[in-house]
Amino acid sequence: MRFKDLKIANKIYILFALAVPVMCFVFGMLYWKTSENLYQERYAQVRGQVDTAWGLINHFVDEVENGQMDEAQAQMMAKQAVKALRYSGQEYFWINDVVPKMVMHPIKPALDGKDLSSFADPDGVKLFVEMVKVTVAAEGGFVHYRWAKPGHEEPVDKVSYVKRIPQWGWIVGSGLYLDDVKEQTSIMLYGAIGVVGFTIIASGIAVLLFARSLSRPIGRTVTMIEEISKGHLDLRLNMDRDDEIGRMAKTMDMLADSLQHEMIDALQKLAQGNLAFDVVPVDDQDVIRGSLKQLETDLNDIMLQVKQAGEQISSGANQVSEASQALSHGATTSASSLEEISASMGELASQTTLNAENAGQARDLSGQASSAAGRGNQCMDQMVTAMEEINASGRNISNIIKVIDEIAFQTNLLALNAAVEAARAGQHGKGFAVVAEEVRNLAARSAKAASETADLIETSVQRAQNGVEIASQTAEALEDIVTGVGKVTDLVAEIAVASNEQADGITQINQGLTQIDDVTQQNTASAEESAASAEELASQAVQLQGVLSRFQLKGHAAAPRIAAQPSQQTQQVSPSGWGGEFLE
Repeated sequence: MRFKDLKIANKIYILFALAVPVMCFVFGMLYWKTSENLYQERYAQVRGQVDTAWGLINHFVDEVENGQMDEAQAQMMAKQAVKALRYSGQEYFWINDVVPKMVMHPIKPALDGKDLSSFADPDGVKLFVEMVKVTVAAEGGFVHYRWAKPGHEEPVDKVSYVKRIPQWGWIVGSGLYLDDVKEQTSIMLYGAIGVVGFTIIASGIAVLLFARSLSRPIGRTVTMIEEISKGHLDLRLNMDRDDEIGRMAKTMDMLADSLQHEMIDALQKLAQGNLAFDVVPVDDQDVIRGSLKQLETDLNDIMLQVKQAGEQISSGANQVSEASQALSHGATTSASSLEEISASMGELASQTTLNAENAGQARDLSGQASSAAGRGNQCMDQMVTAMEEINASGRNISNIIKVIDEIAFQTNLLALNAAVEAARAGQHGKGFAVVAEEVRNLAARSAKAASETADLIETSVQRAQNGVEIASQTAEALEDIVTGVGKVTDLVAEIAVASNEQADGITQINQGLTQIDDVTQQNTASAEESAASAEELASQAVQLQGVLSRFQLKGHAAAPRIAAQPSQQTQQVSPSGWGGEFLE
């Protein structure tokens, strides 16, 4: 559980429980510091006295070093001077060496010259050996042990401070008992424990009483607030105290009285329908009474307006009923006309669809004709190409005939030459002349045949050229036919698309008319329902006026004035809604 969720009394107890260890710690620190100061004071005291004795012995050491006296005389005088020294009444000094061996003891002379290395206190501390050790590490130091004190049966704690004289190997020291310091610290400890215990007990009682005096009234106040939140206003605190809690209790009692005798009375009258009650706020900052007064004023105004609106609703309902009847009759007529229009549009849609199908077929036939014309054009192109090839072949043959004609001419010249030579040869050349004659005849016949063949080929080439020109003209005519058929096909396709779009548009119009018909049917039904609702509304407005008649209003005189002029109220109803005067 969180600390902030605890009860106030438990929080106070926890804070007190946390404060107790803090207080004990503070007193413990004070005790420790005070006891430490007492012990430090005792240490400083014995150290200061030993420093004094050491200074006295060091004076004699300086005398020996300066040659003022010999060492034995100086040591004798130093021992006598230290032996006579006292402080705090009976405290003394002793001198031992580093063996350790006692050099001078003013209280127990029997110890002078004895070996002290085995000398120990009841706890086994070899104190003189420890004194030698602390002076070896430094010139001086403290040694703690227990020693028999005059007037006491048991040894008590004692602290000694020792300091070395290095020139002679002496150690001078003195000790102080610590039993009185321990007794003082014990007294302080017991006193602190008593003070702390008394303070804790007294504070605990005070905290307990304070927590109860705080938590009980706050608990009663919380109980009263819880009862008020439940609507129970009979509980009172009746606390006889003048502090903040008492003032809070009195304020809570006044609040309960105000709620019970002012607010609840006004709310009960309001629940009974009596709005003719008065609420007087204490001041301008009184939010509760001011809000209740505003509620009373607003309810009076609202109820007056509701009465006026009820009468206007009744008049408006009658008008709505009449308008709904007229609307229902007009919607029925519109529905009949829409059915006839829908039938006509359906027939038009079927005809448009048929036109679209015929246009599609014409488009297909035009496409086929265009394809056939295209194929004819391709064949004509191939024929033109073949004619051109024939024409080229004729030209090549004509060239070959010309070569043959040239060969015949040359052969004829050779035959003539051979005849001339045969004539020159006389009788011996007659046979060769006959052959030359035959060759000349053969060359003449070849030339004649070549000429005739050339003429025929020339005629064929000319006719082939005429065929190429005719084929070209035919191809151009077919190209024009293909172009025209393509345009016709495009036009037929556009007509088919337009016919389809018209069919789709007529279908959508037909669907729209069907939807309008459905909406008109719904409007007819809605108009009939609105008429019934208006009649029901008029009856409910009468019931509303009966219910409102149970309220007693401060401005109730205004209601008869409105009821007495129903015709004016009817004329003031706005065509777009009910209660135009109420909205104004």
